Amino acid sequence: MTDHARFPLLDGYRALAVCLVLTTHVGFFSGVILLPGVGPFVARMDFGVTLFFLLSGFLLYRPWALAAMTGANPPKISIYALRRTGRILPAYWVMAGVVLVFLPFLLPIARADWSDWVKYLGLVHIYGRDLPLAGFGQIWSLATELAFYAALPVIAWIAGRLGRGDAPRSSRRQLIVLTCCLGIAVGFNYLSIGPFADTLVLAGTWLPAHLDWFAAGMAFAVIQSRLTLPNPPRWMAVVRRLAQDTPTCLVLAVALFALASTPIAGPAAYESSHTPQSLLTKNALYLVIAVALLLPGFLGGAQAQQSLWGRALTNRIVVYVGVVSYGIFLWHMAVMTVLTYEFGWEAQWATFFVLWVSTAIIAMALATVSWRALERPVQKLTHRWRPQSSR
Repeated sequence: MTDHARFPLLDGYRALAVCLVLTTHVGFFSGVILLPGVGPFVARMDFGVTLFFLLSGFLLYRPWALAAMTGANPPKISIYALRRTGRILPAYWVMAGVVLVFLPFLLPIARADWSDWVKYLGLVHIYGRDLPLAGFGQIWSLATELAFYAALPVIAWIAGRLGRGDAPRSSRRQLIVLTCCLGIAVGFNYLSIGPFADTLVLAGTWLPAHLDWFAAGMAFAVIQSRLTLPNPPRWMAVVRRLAQDTPTCLVLAVALFALASTPIAGPAAYESSHTPQSLLTKNALYLVIAVALLLPGFLGGAQAQQSLWGRALTNRIVVYVGVVSYGIFLWHMAVMTVLTYEFGWEAQWATFFVLWVSTAIIAMALATVSWRALERPVQKLTHRWRPQSSR
């Protein structure tokens, strides 16, 4: 769960991210992304996934970043693994079971066989060559998130070894390692869509393809943690001042989003092919947009919280949407798939708005049930074990 005392804006950012994901998927289902004018902007709202990945990198890496700089014990792996699996798997398994069992009764699709159950319940379906089953189009990012959970302690161990207990040296070492992670993502994306495109069919959904987004969130965890310790570098203080200037951050994010909605970032439709250059441009723009947008939440402090943007993100309704955003993310694609089939809507703006509202209402209801009946109880259960540190 979000550390509300330190980062009260982040649940609001989760609400924004899930609304962006929902909007871009409705745009694709309704065909609106193919319409001139606003269509390309709707297509590019898939950068909501980038927001989610940066948020994960920032929040999950903070304890390791601070422990390396202060010489304290890092989080205990067993507790970390218990809480991460408890956070995502039970609610996902319920959704996956319902979709795999009942969707074939509602849609003209084949029933899932045993291999589908194994692949989807294990979140390893992205490592094959088949397109996702109906209702699971968005779940690739959850599989990538799970891979990041597994990789995070390893990255933290590598990044935290040198200069442990020496804040200036440790922070520099960590940022160097995270910069290398960015380079890995760039190289992997170039190879996966270039020389090895035929072999690495779904490689664009794997962790290495998005490691730069997670690493950016982790880098801001290093910066935020270093700013809490004595004598932070001057450049970090400059970054913090930028984060406190919310209007500038938002203007920068909007301007870059407009740029990303042009052909410079490649084709908008999923079925179209990117070139290595357009994919790298798109990923880089998404990264910088997300950073500009999230800076006030990561480093803005009281100034960002008191701004109009901060007050909007901490509105009770917005916060609640953020709290249940995981359930909305899980269920919205299956809901949208059924609605689209049952009503047979055509590609037009009226279809977009009706489908958006219908999907949002139903997904929100399912997410509320998921949060109250399963997610919150499981989180309370996993947090009964206190995270005793180990070296």
